[in-house]
Amino acid sequence: MKTSNLHSWFLPCLLGGLTLATPTFAQDEDTPYAYPDEEETEKKNNSRRRRTQDEDSPYAYPDEENPERAQQRRRRQERDTADEFRRAAEGDEEEKGYERMSRLDDPNTGIAFEVLGGAMFLSSPRGQLVGDLLPAVGGRFTWEYGRVLGSEALREALWFDVRYTYAGVREGTKLIVGDTQIHYATIAPAYELMFGESSDYGAYAQVGGGFVYEHTTLEVGGKLTPIDGTKLLIQYGVGLRGRTKLSMESNVRLAWRVELMRFRRGYQDDTFVGASLGTAF
Repeated sequence: MKTSNLHSWFLPCLLGGLTLATPTFAQDEDTPYAYPDEEETEKKNNSRRRRTQDEDSPYAYPDEENPERAQQRRRRQERDTADEFRRAAEGDEEEKGYERMSRLDDPNTGIAFEVLGGAMFLSSPRGQLVGDLLPAVGGRFTWEYGRVLGSEALREALWFDVRYTYAGVREGTKLIVGDTQIHYATIAPAYELMFGESSDYGAYAQVGGGFVYEHTTLEVGGKLTPIDGTKLLIQYGVGLRGRTKLSMESNVRLAWRVELMRFRRGYQDDTFVGASLGTAF
């Protein structure tokens, strides 16, 4: 009797427990189990890849999104650049901290030495229109002092000469012979008008002063009588001037001039027509 009762209630209880138990399914064999350390490493790799993609992708600037604004900004920059160059040309660069680069572009000192020669039409006491034609030689030293004034327009336009010119004449008869030697020494500033911007050639006008020393020897019957005299003079005239480059690797230039110059001594005017050739540094 007892055994029969035990089997009668045990079987329903076992079946009910199996029914209420939570079902357990096997893991998919193709999907690996993700451990916690591997999950964290995978997150870091994904974050790094996203950051690399963001860096490689171009940044969209606001101006690219708005073409009108970009065009206005470019125009404003062009106007600002033009204004800066204009202020620099007008001499306002000292206030803006600009540094002059003309010394680097043209490192020449503006010094030149030239040998000159030509014809001196000496004022004649005989009343001739042009005067007595005499050969004349000499030399001069030139310095472009406009370089120290700090103005680009006057850098090569202002200069002065320290000049020496000699002319002599000997004439007479067998009994009376006159030998005259005239020495001109002058300092004359000049202003040159260049033939274009950054040109090496130009036309100039010059006015200066100095003195003339005249030595005359009068020979009468073999007896010499010297006569010396010094007078102040005024030098003025016009000419063409050039400084031709000899080499791109050197600062030495060929300096030359063609000029018409007059020397006013007392009431007499001596006219010089000639040229000069030398070296500029």
